[in-house]
Amino acid sequence: MDITTVNDRHLYEGRVVLRDPENPAAQVEMARRIVRFGPPGWLTVVEDLSADADIALYPTSEVVSVSRLREVVPRGTTAAAEA
Repeated sequence: MDITTVNDRHLYEGRVVLRDPENPAAQVEMARRIVRFGPPGWLTVVEDLSADADIALYPTSEVVSVSRLREVVPRGTTAAAEA
């Protein structure tokens, strides 16, 4: 399953910063990740849109920031189809 199976709309590429679960005073930065906001209370994150990419779900309580967002059009669709 890929992230577009979960939701083929509202995918973004951006920078994600999380609290480090092993050291609450530290942070983990993930640059250039594909993200989607949801399911409610969660942030869905993958490295790319390939079918074999691992999907990670992070509770929003662990998310410090999501920045540098730009919309990503999933393969097989067009910007016009997304509107």
